[in-house]
Amino acid sequence: MALISIAGVALPTPSDYTVNIEDINNVERNAKGDMIGERIAVKRKIELTWKTLTATQVQQVLNAVSPLFFSVTYVDPQTGGSRTGTFYAGGRTSPMMDFQNGVPRYKDVKFNLIER
Repeated sequence: MALISIAGVALPTPSDYTVNIEDINNVERNAKGDMIGERIAVKRKIELTWKTLTATQVQQVLNAVSPLFFSVTYVDPQTGGSRTGTFYAGGRTSPMMDFQNGVPRYKDVKFNLIER
């Protein structure tokens, strides 16, 4: 099983993988000054970094997250197993490390996946 796959395609294993569990709440204070509110949803944000990737791997990763929304299957720390959800990608960085034999290599490729 891959650590993370998009639309059924396993991505290279990231160097850094952080799953943030984020509560979406609607809260305010009442006339007594007490906090009141409701939880609207619990969403995930997955932070991914690859220390080094080949040009082919960068293309695979960036093409996987190019649609507006896509299905992501990942290891979730809260459930202890795999979980699938619909996500979109935040800004993507892919700095080139060097150019060897006419082929680029990339370092510190990173972006976040945010649950819809």
